Amino acid sequence: MSTARWSLFRNWSNEKQIVVSCALIVAAASIHALSPSTRRYTGLLYQLPYPATNGQYLQGVDDAFFVLGWLVMLTALRAVVIASVYQIVTRYRLVSGKARTRFAEQSWLLFYYGLSFSLGMQILLSSPYWLDFRQLWSEWPCRQMDGQLKWYFLIQLAFYLQLLLAINLEERRKDYTQMFSHHVITCALMYVCYAYRYTKIGNVILCIMDVVDILLPLAKLIKYLRYDTACNVAFGIFLATWLVARHLIYNSLCWSIFRDVPKVMPYGCYSGSTGESLDPRDLSNWRYIEPFFDQGGTICLDRRTKWVFLSLLLMLQMLSIVWFGMIIKVAYGVLKGGAADDSRSDDEEEIEDEEKEHEEDENCELSRLHDQGSDSTQSKSRSSAAESGQINQAEFFQRAGGGRLRMPRSRDRKELIGRVGCNGSL
Repeated sequence: MSTARWSLFRNWSNEKQIVVSCALIVAAASIHALSPSTRRYTGLLYQLPYPATNGQYLQGVDDAFFVLGWLVMLTALRAVVIASVYQIVTRYRLVSGKARTRFAEQSWLLFYYGLSFSLGMQILLSSPYWLDFRQLWSEWPCRQMDGQLKWYFLIQLAFYLQLLLAINLEERRKDYTQMFSHHVITCALMYVCYAYRYTKIGNVILCIMDVVDILLPLAKLIKYLRYDTACNVAFGIFLATWLVARHLIYNSLCWSIFRDVPKVMPYGCYSGSTGESLDPRDLSNWRYIEPFFDQGGTICLDRRTKWVFLSLLLMLQMLSIVWFGMIIKVAYGVLKGGAADDSRSDDEEEIEDEEKEHEEDENCELSRLHDQGSDSTQSKSRSSAAESGQINQAEFFQRAGGGRLRMPRSRDRKELIGRVGCNGSL
């Protein structure tokens, strides 16, 4: 696909996100309601597949349909939330310029991560592996899992796939490469966790990530509202939480994989359906990828699979270290008296663009006033024009000490822009 066609498709998809996603949801629901013969397929989009007789659930290839259904639902929900927040901030003029879009996007992230972290922590707190990483490796390779954990894990996978889709369809920002790498590694890591039945480990990792991802959009929203002091406080909490969660606790989990896995999880190959031990010499080299396609097939654990899983975790940690270095630079700027800006994204540039828009609007306002004063001199006497000019100056300027004039302060800019815009012809 050519660049021009891809750009047109990307613009069209952004404009029609709500329409397309809602149309797909309504179409699937209509087919499910009107065609009983297709319910065994359409039901997979919204209902957990593979229920067991004891209230637990199994894994299988049909789980992909559930992920696909929630990917569409999350796309619709994200578009609705962003559009609604955008209208609110525009109507009440809470944020100006390009920052409105970013404000709406960060509101959606705060909303989602708040819900996902709450559910993830509920599962974690009620589990035997809370504060005991050794329990993460027990009972492997048990195929059954709790329905709440399965629902949570698959929706999280759908969410990160949706993020991966969004950053490629929407306008690319300067942190595109980092975010793309992060989402790809996260999706791959979650898929490996699910295929190899490390979902308990995935629960811990997602909680570690989500607690930080709540604080970052919260700090950004405060910054967009221009509460600089509160933003700096939120940024400090975010910095401390990032250090503890993504480097201390996360690396403790990686160390547990290196130390505890050989002790608690015995190396070997097992039947995916019965858990019976198998002789690796009787198996083909394809046994390592079999869990990705057949959950009832062979599943193996040895040094090779352990290091593949650990390598994905360490790749994610390296990316977190790069981001943490950028955050330290921001913290150093705050300590020197500056404000907290996220150097990973375009937020600072958007704030600067917003300031430029304000300045352009002010210059436009002054130009319009000057033109009005020039028109008035053609119909009135010089003395009347001078009085009118004094009235205009008294209205839009404030006298400082020594008879000097100063421009309106930043808090007066919205009022000044609202009175006379620059969109019309002068």
